[in-house]
Amino acid sequence: MDNRYNDNTNRGFTPQGSDDESYTQQYYKQLSEYSAMDNTDYFNSDVDFEFEQYPPQVQQQSYPQRQQRARREYVHPKRKQPHDRPSRPSERPRRQRTNEQRRAPEKAVRRQISQQEHTEKGIPRETRGGTPRVEQTKKKSIVKRVIIAVLSVLVGLFLIYNIMLVYFVSKVNVVETGKRDGSIKATITDKNIKNILIIGCDTRDPNTKGRTDVMMVMSVNTEKKVITMTSLMRDMYLPLVGYYNDGTKMYNDDEPDGLYRNKLNAAYVFGGAELLMDTIKYNFGLEIDDYVYIDFSSFTKIADSVGGITVEVTDEEVEAMNECTLEQNRLNGDPDTKDYLKKGGRVELNGNQTLSYARMRRVGNADFQRTQRQRTVMTKLIEKVKDVNVFKKFGFMKAVMSSLTTNMSKTDLFFYGYKAPFYLGYEIKELRIPADNEFEYGEHAGQSTLDVDIEKCRRRIKEAIFD
Repeated sequence: MDNRYNDNTNRGFTPQGSDDESYTQQYYKQLSEYSAMDNTDYFNSDVDFEFEQYPPQVQQQSYPQRQQRARREYVHPKRKQPHDRPSRPSERPRRQRTNEQRRAPEKAVRRQISQQEHTEKGIPRETRGGTPRVEQTKKKSIVKRVIIAVLSVLVGLFLIYNIMLVYFVSKVNVVETGKRDGSIKATITDKNIKNILIIGCDTRDPNTKGRTDVMMVMSVNTEKKVITMTSLMRDMYLPLVGYYNDGTKMYNDDEPDGLYRNKLNAAYVFGGAELLMDTIKYNFGLEIDDYVYIDFSSFTKIADSVGGITVEVTDEEVEAMNECTLEQNRLNGDPDTKDYLKKGGRVELNGNQTLSYARMRRVGNADFQRTQRQRTVMTKLIEKVKDVNVFKKFGFMKAVMSSLTTNMSKTDLFFYGYKAPFYLGYEIKELRIPADNEFEYGEHAGQSTLDVDIEKCRRRIKEAIFD
């Protein structure tokens, strides 16, 4: 061994032992420890052993700790394994893991915890990319809640409408259909068209059969979505075909065909609504099986339920209306001048005034203009119902149902109640029978009459309603 270790020159290693020990003493001491540990005589071997050059450390370690680290890291050359001999598992070098590999278990744990939380909260799991669909889930949840709320409101409204409809139908005065003449066949029919006869009578009691001032056929065409209001003139001189109120057949031996003739408005007096429907079917070919009867006092309630109507009237019409209003006030026990109009123009009519407007006929072209005013009232009432709020719509239905006398069953009325909101959107057309140039003025038994051309009237009805 040379003398390079005998001096105390600092060669990059600073002993960490006691200051009293020299560098050589520390060297021999450590070499003795390695010889005892490895059972190797390092003093007599050719091994050139030098101290490990330890880098400076922030935290000072004790000498035994440094020795333990040196033993762990040092491998004697004789102990090295040849390349062709497989090393034992304990001697295999540990593979260095990257930072991504070190974080993999931590990621897996976080992913497992996250998915478990999603499962507990009912949130869908992550997509393949690992991004949770939280926003999409929130949107679906909001849409689902909105749909449920809308459906709940619709179901609630449907139930309320059904309850109200049952209540309104219960107010209708339903009567049985009297005796009809089965030998009369309709010549103008269509499965998509339903004809309903509207009868208005100037009487306060429906059991009292007076002459009808209003005879109007409401034809509902569900295919074309059109409602046609056809006024039948009361003075038409026609064969009355059917049965009297006592059930006996109507006839007249003095006529060549054996048929009894009179004004159309007399049919309701002699045989009620059944005779009137049979007479219309016989003369004009219309299939009519249902009717509704409204007396004038009930009509006032119907007009008031929607706030009346707005019309244009002349000063002459105002004077005639006030005469009708006076009569109505006295029958109702009201002051004579109640609801009087002062002058013509565009006026808003309440129920009492609307009735006067529909009844008057001593101005203008007598009954021709009166039927026109009646169609105007019906059209404006329907249009007014479209615009009022839902509460007034229910009030209108209540007023109408409680004022009707009809032969339609309550099941049919319930069905029409469902269809009514759709009917309000139909186009409304008007028709008068007979039209101009389809009649002649006549006189029979001292009465002024309209002698009509039946064939022309039938063609006009077919063209206006069915074609």
